[in-house]
Amino acid sequence: MLTEELIKENLADLEEKYVGHLVKRFSEWEVWAEISQKIVNGEEVKEHEVPKVFHVELKMMRVILEMEDLGKFDWNDPRLSQLFAEVTQDPFYTFFGEIITEISLRLADLAGVKTFLEIGAGRAHLTDIMLKQMGDNDKSIPLVATDAQPVILENIGKLKDAYPQVSLETLLWNIAEPPSDELLARIAYPTLLYERYTLNYANVKAIENIAKVADILVLGDWFNHTGKLYAIKLPNITLLIAWK
Repeated sequence: MLTEELIKENLADLEEKYVGHLVKRFSEWEVWAEISQKIVNGEEVKEHEVPKVFHVELKMMRVILEMEDLGKFDWNDPRLSQLFAEVTQDPFYTFFGEIITEISLRLADLAGVKTFLEIGAGRAHLTDIMLKQMGDNDKSIPLVATDAQPVILENIGKLKDAYPQVSLETLLWNIAEPPSDELLARIAYPTLLYERYTLNYANVKAIENIAKVADILVLGDWFNHTGKLYAIKLPNITLLIAWK
């Protein structure tokens, strides 16, 4: 049975590693906070004014604000596809994915997890990290990626060939809706669900839907822990762990 004490004890080194990395990498967060507010206000900001570690956030923020002005968020916009491709090449996001998957694998050992669920596979970059981590740790836990876009299916196909020892499936699930009977039928419990950023555009109802299928949740998202309020969330990327 998972307890807070047991989780802290088994993840203490990862917590220290992760927090230390963030404190060092995003040390100029106040500069970015002021600049992001200017952008929201419609003021012109040059890229050279922004600390380099925030350049990906700058590009993402501009696209999101443009979409908000249009009145809708279009996941099929080609600019988003290009941005996500850039994000996956950023060293921090690879590091972030490795921490998420390491945490998930350790919790899987503690709880005897039988199925992994990955929410929003993106371009299958996080999927690749998880499969590599499983290989490095001699694990083979079935993984269901809840996405079915063409680029995902193509990349997942390549990953199946690269990691034949792991059962890897795809099934589209909009977390704003309850899990389908088909998804529930593919799962063996206990189930651990992990994600990276999907819930930025979700709501409390999505958490309720996740709770219907997941016994453990490893969630990485932008939560502001600075004690100050800004128009755009700062990249104080928090890792949240929940369990039943």
